Amino acid sequence: MDFENKKEHVLRCIKLGLDLYQAEILSECTVEEIETLDKDGHFQLLVKQEAILEEYELLEKHKRVIDDAALRGNASAIQWKLEKLNPKRWGKEKETEEDKSPFSDEKLEINLVGKANGS
Repeated sequence: MDFENKKEHVLRCIKLGLDLYQAEILSECTVEEIETLDKDGHFQLLVKQEAILEEYELLEKHKRVIDDAALRGNASAIQWKLEKLNPKRWGKEKETEEDKSPFSDEKLEINLVGKANGS
């Protein structure tokens, strides 16, 4: 396979879900070809575009499945998506350390300093 065909094969592998190095190995790239691809800014952009395009297409399919489920009266997929999009509002997210009050696990004691017995 010539280098241009290897590049196309790498991009198809990326779209299927392989990482770049796995795709290069599966495409039978030589060490020199791998180094060339890793340094090629335009090719790196194509790799990112393929991954983003595949994610976009899967999200479109995911939305259709959610819509179909909702039409059948099943709202669990909608709830899942809402939790993913905005977990603080729709999720069952537990309180994080940043959300906790500094006094939440402590008893608050007030010690008065001054005259004893109201004198």
